[in-house]
Amino acid sequence: MPPATSKVSVLFVSDQPDRLRALRQSTLSGREVFLWTGDRKRVPAWSVALRGDPAKPSTYAPLAGRDAIVVIDLSSEARARRVARAVREAFPPASVLVIDHRRRARHGPARDGLTWLNEGELLADAIELVLRRVSAHRRLRGLRRALRGQGRAAFLVQNDPDPDAIASALALRRALGLRPERSPIITLGQVTRPENRRLIEELGVVVRHVTRRQLAASGPLVLVDVQPPYFTMKLPEVAAVVDHHPTTGIYRAGFRDVRTFFGASATMSAEYLLADNEAALTTPLATALLYGIITDTKSLSRSASDDDLQMFAYLFPRADQAMLRRIQHPSYGPLALKRFGQALQRGRVRDGLAYIHLGRLPEDQEHIVAQLAEFCLGMAGASVSAVSGIFGTNIVMSTRALAPDTRLGERLRAAFMRYGSAGGHPVMAKAVMDLEAWRRIHPFGDDRSLERGVLRALRRALAAQPPARTAVSSPS
Repeated sequence: MPPATSKVSVLFVSDQPDRLRALRQSTLSGREVFLWTGDRKRVPAWSVALRGDPAKPSTYAPLAGRDAIVVIDLSSEARARRVARAVREAFPPASVLVIDHRRRARHGPARDGLTWLNEGELLADAIELVLRRVSAHRRLRGLRRALRGQGRAAFLVQNDPDPDAIASALALRRALGLRPERSPIITLGQVTRPENRRLIEELGVVVRHVTRRQLAASGPLVLVDVQPPYFTMKLPEVAAVVDHHPTTGIYRAGFRDVRTFFGASATMSAEYLLADNEAALTTPLATALLYGIITDTKSLSRSASDDDLQMFAYLFPRADQAMLRRIQHPSYGPLALKRFGQALQRGRVRDGLAYIHLGRLPEDQEHIVAQLAEFCLGMAGASVSAVSGIFGTNIVMSTRALAPDTRLGERLRAAFMRYGSAGGHPVMAKAVMDLEAWRRIHPFGDDRSLERGVLRALRRALAAQPPARTAVSSPS
């Protein structure tokens, strides 16, 4: 069997091969393409010749063990059907597209396990769509294998999970067909931001807080929107990781799907769900996934790929817009509003950096740093914003930037990871530092001296040459 990272092969069975030359090169680039033409002529350089009777399964022996899609373009419908049966017998998982030269409406879009295309349809787009679905099916099979048929899992998200993580965990759990009571969504922290708590309330979902001891008995673990190096502890065996953040360290996982070119894990998780059962995408889940994409890409304005854009367009008409508005506009208590006002009075911009330190706040108010960092990026002259505060035994700092080449995630990771956890995206990152670990290296006497020390370290991080980029991980 070919390795899981190999690309999906494409097979054309055609008595009019010239039409295939018009396919967009991007559709076939880097793929193994087989071509049956019914004669002994040389095939184009972009393909491998396939000989024999196309209505016999043995003809397709060279493709044994591959994931493939097959395009049948024969003038005789009866012959096309015989070929389709042979293809199905040769490798059942194959997706088969049949060109309908007679344009018979009775075929419909799909029948007898085949997808019928009108002759005038854009074949390249159809192939790309099927390629996506085949890849998603393969990833879903890999994820299921990683769970070893146990019928349960624990979906571990960040310590203060965001909408992208929560929605992604929900979608993966549903794609795997697991029951909530046996496969909880868990966090070592708490959900603190008002809009995230509203999301959970609207969905009626439970995100369970667990202790480190409870985590050890929670497996098998599926990490969603996060990777093991994020946690400052040794995790139990990790069955799978599904994430879009850069890899920051070496770790083992039974299955790994890390695609850093995606703007949101929700896009990836929605692919898993749609690959197996489109009907499982309920309106509330579509709303949650859409909100996950909105929040992590700032409404497609930052770090969004074509995949995010297409998934956004797919989910938008299926989402509950009233629910989305309720989630996006949560209520704030008097304390949160008071802290906002006090912080903004002290806000200053120097050399493009807007920085505010909030001092000590209740642990359930940690969400304020992220909300205020987003707001402060709009201050005149600011290209980077940062807001820090003390919550329990931690210093928490949230940062934002206007330009992707700021590479905030890499810079914060290099400067602050030693004190706890740090990282994120090029324009949006966070550091959570143990207060005593910070004090050992940066002694301080009061809150003002702590603020000055954090600001100095942040300025050095922003001025330093960013670290070399980590190689992008491939699904395995």
